[in-house]
Amino acid sequence: MTKIDKYIVFSILNAILLITVIFNTVINFYLFVLAMIVLGVFCNILIKRNIINVNKQGKKYFFGVTFPQIINGFFLINYLTGMNPTRETYCFKNMISEVGSVRSHEKGKTTYIYLSGNAYEYSYMTRSFLIDYKRILFKNQITYTFERGIFGLKIRKDFEFAFNENCLEK
Repeated sequence: MTKIDKYIVFSILNAILLITVIFNTVINFYLFVLAMIVLGVFCNILIKRNIINVNKQGKKYFFGVTFPQIINGFFLINYLTGMNPTRETYCFKNMISEVGSVRSHEKGKTTYIYLSGNAYEYSYMTRSFLIDYKRILFKNQITYTFERGIFGLKIRKDFEFAFNENCLEK
């Protein structure tokens, strides 16, 4: 397998892990981005001091494949070791999104929801769903099933939409 083949295969694997594992972990988005920047800078310093040896693969391969794989591995271990499921129920509403340009634009509801009490305000992926909008249609309550992983991070394992009259706006 050539270096380019490895780059392609591991990049696809990293993308799959990003969508299936990291997007289901309850983390503050801004804190996650800050941690990735700090880790990237720290790894860059270690590479310049030859503490991390990247001569064989190269710096681009390290930051394009190895570094994301280490991060994904951390979240994968946390995801696979989830235990003690808990259920949380929230009322929600989804907003209207406008897409298009000046000449033609459309409005429509999205699968991104806003939870009651502004719960999980900075955990965007906890409130985003890569599902068909029809599963949310005419629903206003969500029940999450969360587990806690070995590293202490909360994982969204399951969710269920329902209609509840008590969640209607007044």
